[in-house]
Amino acid sequence: MLSQQEIRQVLGEAIRTGGDFAELFWEDKEEHDIDFDGHKVGRATTVRTAGAGIYLLRGEQSVYVCTNDLSLSSLLEQARRAAELLDGGTGSLQVPPLVVRQIVSPNPVEISPGDVDNARKIALLRDVSGSTAGYKGLRSLGIGYSDKDQRVMIANTEGLYTEDRRTACRLRMRATVEGNDGKLLSRWQDYVQPFGFEGMRDTGEATAFAKDFLDRMAVSLKAEPIRSCTVAVVLEAGSCGTFWHECCGHPLESIAIASGSSEFCGQLGKKVASDKVTLLDDGTLPGMYGSEAVDDEGTPTRRNLLIEQGVLKGYLCDRMGGRRLGMQSTGNGRKQDYTYAPTSRMTNTFLAPGTDDEEEMIRDIDRGLFVTGCGGGAGGREFSIEITEGWWIEKGKLVHPVSGLTLNGRGMEVIKLVDRVGSKLVPDFGGFCGASSGLVPTTSFQPRMRVSAMAVGGTAE
Repeated sequence: MLSQQEIRQVLGEAIRTGGDFAELFWEDKEEHDIDFDGHKVGRATTVRTAGAGIYLLRGEQSVYVCTNDLSLSSLLEQARRAAELLDGGTGSLQVPPLVVRQIVSPNPVEISPGDVDNARKIALLRDVSGSTAGYKGLRSLGIGYSDKDQRVMIANTEGLYTEDRRTACRLRMRATVEGNDGKLLSRWQDYVQPFGFEGMRDTGEATAFAKDFLDRMAVSLKAEPIRSCTVAVVLEAGSCGTFWHECCGHPLESIAIASGSSEFCGQLGKKVASDKVTLLDDGTLPGMYGSEAVDDEGTPTRRNLLIEQGVLKGYLCDRMGGRRLGMQSTGNGRKQDYTYAPTSRMTNTFLAPGTDDEEEMIRDIDRGLFVTGCGGGAGGREFSIEITEGWWIEKGKLVHPVSGLTLNGRGMEVIKLVDRVGSKLVPDFGGFCGASSGLVPTTSFQPRMRVSAMAVGGTAE
């Protein structure tokens, strides 16, 4: 690690030709992966990644350079390279003394994953795999273990110096099950603990997750296709919050607002959703996969109110997005690692609880869909979400499971049709969101909710 004097030297070199802001992002990350097929270990690997990036701004122009050579001479050369790419003359800024700002992490580490030997991690895999032995219809079950321990340092020409540690352990379960009619279904799902290895000490929660995963697959084997239709849709509490991630989250990121590609442009203070909708993004929540002490620009994460009772209150901003919109960063400047420049990204995005009766939401529907599991999706003015699990509703009752569906719509139109929001907020284990700054950990969750009418893409003729 460079000394603070050397960091100031690198930052000063970056702004010498007219940049008005420079940032140094330093990363040291260790990752472990183990594959287990239920009987034996397929492979076990350890990867160490270290590198640094220099982010240089002038107005609304930017340059990002990176290197895995962490010597002072290399970083000075990269700083000169960035300065040449953003040459605007002779810089007049001086780099002030760095002031250490340390924010307490919402996910502190008790047991460093790197201090736990592979034998203990393999024993965890055997315990979870063994708990599914004798499961009817199970044809194969593979479980992969992985952990990440990322340490970052961020310093900039405003005098900031801060550090953060982001650690997580994950089990990825991959299963194939067979129904009585010979139909096969393959699926995968992650069990994530955003802590050190202490998050994996209690195997009971992991084995319960594995059994629930297989039980839901068994139900899906009985699924029947439906025709494309427009009906009332109820989305279950928990990870069905993917709906908000795709239809609102991405369009509310400053990168979408500044480019003019979002229908939420120019809508601050205006009614954009039903009164039932209060939407937040909060990177400070303890125990959540999208939480961090600071974002990847050193800005402390915070609780951001995006929509309040249907009225648009804010956007998610990184530093550059804030410049373009005349706003401050909201602590949402994020990226996968040192090889990416930061941009505005979600952390933990969720719909606030309401007061509506969860059972009445279904009981009140003549024909409709109850979604219990979402897959991937795509956001923008038009969004699409894969439905992995659900039930068809007839006259207020769940009549059969469904498969092969998508939910489609235009974000602002659909969220105006939210007519019920339940009171029980259920969190999500989380996953990865991919965008221009790579893969970042996020969660998207909610209470049970209902949309009065929504386009459902089916496969039945």
